[in-house]
Amino acid sequence: MTQPMGLDEFVRRMGKLVAMSPVRARLLQCLAEESPEIATLKELVESDPVIAARTLRVANSPFFGLSHEIESIAHAVSLVGLRSLQAMALAAAVMEQFKTSDPALQSAHQAHWRRSMAVAVCTQALARKARLPVDAAFTAGLLSDLGRLVMLAIDPVRHQQVKELVSQSSTAAVSEGSSASGTYRVLEAERAVWGFDHCEAGEQLARQWQLPAMLRRCMALHHQCDHPEADAMVWLVHVSLALAHALDLLQDPQDQVPDIQVVAWDGLRLDWSDSSKLLLEIEERYQSACQQLMS
Repeated sequence: MTQPMGLDEFVRRMGKLVAMSPVRARLLQCLAEESPEIATLKELVESDPVIAARTLRVANSPFFGLSHEIESIAHAVSLVGLRSLQAMALAAAVMEQFKTSDPALQSAHQAHWRRSMAVAVCTQALARKARLPVDAAFTAGLLSDLGRLVMLAIDPVRHQQVKELVSQSSTAAVSEGSSASGTYRVLEAERAVWGFDHCEAGEQLARQWQLPAMLRRCMALHHQCDHPEADAMVWLVHVSLALAHALDLLQDPQDQVPDIQVVAWDGLRLDWSDSSKLLLEIEERYQSACQQLMS
């Protein structure tokens, strides 16, 4: 196994690898603003044909269930709202930034985005019950594990070593009757291989891209719900991650449902009285979101 890289070296490599084009950098900053100028946002989205096309595809999908076809970014703002457009465009921009043409990495990329989309849809659905901003919740869920994708992009060999360590640890845990969760094993494997975990990597990316503090907290703390900076949105992402696994949205035969930290569960006080309807809605919206954002 390779020697741990260390966070300083990781940040240095990340700065070279994930630098955005000037247009996308400006778009990212606009999307990260609390109240962006609609005219500026519209201009920047339209100036990137790939992001504009993906954004319009989502706006016209069953995900929003609109009866009228949306033909322009301005039309999208009027029908789905500024917040929804921000969430869609930010998701499209980040996905395009990490798009790869390397066949050896495409499968891992697809798996990452399917996992992220599952968490995003669960977070969005639970946000309504938690009385939290729905569009912000979707974005927080989608980007919460972005640190994993950065680590994959920087060093695929280390990414594979983490997977092998987790597999070995899982096998040993079963034979020993250990109660350690799958999430714990992933974090420990990442620290052994890299010298840090994907939460720390995600926080560094959030700082480099100057993402909002809310997104930075969710990327950094979704496995540390008792951290002093953890808030309701962090808790929501944490619970949604467990829900995505419990619903088997990832369709991974070796998947394990991670433990939910008590502080998050108690803090959200979610009402599960109509859970059957909610879970069905999540599965339907997940399939729709994957089809439109990942195609």
